[in-house]
Amino acid sequence: MTARRAVATGERDETSLYTAGRGGIRKSVLVGWADAALGAGAVLIIAAAIDQVIIGENVTVLLIWLTALVVIRALVAAAAPFLSASTASSVESDLRSRIIEATLRAGPWSGRRTGETVARATEGVEAVGALAGTFLPQLIAGMSIPILIAVIVAFIDWPTAVVLVAVLPLIPMMLRLLEKRFASVSARYRATEDQLAARFLDGIQGLRTLKTLDRADDYGDTLADDAEALRIETMRLLRVNQLALFAVDTLFTAGTVVAAAVMAAVRLGAGAITIGEAVAIVLLGVMLIEPLSQIGRFFYVGALGRASATEIEGFLSSASGTDARSGHAPATERGRIEIDGVTFRYPHGSEAIRDLGLSVSPGERLALVGPSGSGKTTVAHLILGLLEPDAGEVRVGGRAVLVPQRPYLFHGTVASNLKIAKPNARDPEMWAALEAAQMAELLAESELGLNSPVGERGLDLSGGEVQRLAIARAFLVDAQIVVLDEPTSNVDLESEALLRQAIDSLMADRTLVVIAHRWSTIAGMDRVAVLDDGRVDRILKDEEIPELFAMIGREP
Repeated sequence: MTARRAVATGERDETSLYTAGRGGIRKSVLVGWADAALGAGAVLIIAAAIDQVIIGENVTVLLIWLTALVVIRALVAAAAPFLSASTASSVESDLRSRIIEATLRAGPWSGRRTGETVARATEGVEAVGALAGTFLPQLIAGMSIPILIAVIVAFIDWPTAVVLVAVLPLIPMMLRLLEKRFASVSARYRATEDQLAARFLDGIQGLRTLKTLDRADDYGDTLADDAEALRIETMRLLRVNQLALFAVDTLFTAGTVVAAAVMAAVRLGAGAITIGEAVAIVLLGVMLIEPLSQIGRFFYVGALGRASATEIEGFLSSASGTDARSGHAPATERGRIEIDGVTFRYPHGSEAIRDLGLSVSPGERLALVGPSGSGKTTVAHLILGLLEPDAGEVRVGGRAVLVPQRPYLFHGTVASNLKIAKPNARDPEMWAALEAAQMAELLAESELGLNSPVGERGLDLSGGEVQRLAIARAFLVDAQIVVLDEPTSNVDLESEALLRQAIDSLMADRTLVVIAHRWSTIAGMDRVAVLDDGRVDRILKDEEIPELFAMIGREP
């Protein structure tokens, strides 16, 4: 019986990255149409004014209308940047929320480098926002406005309109030919940018290791090589974009304007149109090509946006069907853990757990021991819901909380880290948790108290203080089950004694599962489960623990 379970994704359409910007895109297109219509109206007024001046009639009324149209068009044009920015902002905000949700669903074993995920949530999302806010409205308007202009030209002189319409398809055809080239270049650009972001973050996080190994300069050279690779890909992208600009601006823009001017002259010579109408045809020819020229100018925005959209769509779809906690079916009794026929395989790896069966009673203290690779940590993560089994069931009666071997503290204060466990925790609650974790006395000596900074990743605290703060954080979680990952393995004897007291306080009326290697950790356990090759080899009681240590090659 599989424990996998479909996860509801809500009402939002996960297949579209532009859901939040659809309204803004429509408004931007409408603004583009209104701008084109007002511009065409102004051209027609100019044409009429020219003809009236030639025959000596008063043009005051026409000039008033022209002024009014120019003012209205300026107001309409001023709205375009605001709509573009608003649409981009809406799409970016929505996508970042979805990426965060997908990252939390996938858990820490998503197989993606942290820097790449950060790059997708920053530069990648901004590229998609620019695509939605700038390129897509321009693309829709650019393909439809020329038809509107051509219809207006047809009312003046339909043969000219036919000639201009015949020229129009050449531009989309040329851009289509360039699109494949753009797609490959922009994909390489995005991949190179992600690589640089990931390597840079690795360097920052591993700076202490690089300095102690005297390899900081070598790593800096590697970053410089990645930065140079990104520069090269950027220049390739710009070259393709310049080719698109040359094709549209130089060849087709000039060709269309020349075609409009020649037709205006021919039709004027034939007496089919007036001088004003001839001027109108030339001006409308310029207006007809301008939206398509804008597509060429922003073609790189579309290419980068589509490349980023492909990456983000892949990221969201890969996480949309997985929920790290979906393998849990509630147990009938609070504090009970039942693992029934569970098998789990890590991606690109062998089976870590094979047909595992294990039961923990409410309030029991169980230690998991065994050689490296036996599956201890995997079992703990299955209990916590951080992993879901490939087969079998994990039933947990209530909430489980983890105190890891190396707890992660967020940059901020003691209070802000405690409130991660309970956002509405009041000061007395936090002091009580710190008291139980044997850390209240230390903080009481500080003037800042709960506002004492912990530093990035807890670097302002000692290893034992970090562990005790993590235990205090666990006190604030209403959890019936606590999983400890050898919390005393990286501290001195004095800190270990304080941690033992903190753990004893934490375990009152709770079920305990501990990954253990040290005698002091195993002492006091009700049972010890010996894991070997992903299975429970045997269950030991207190009197059998010395035999256990002899088996795994350690002395008590």
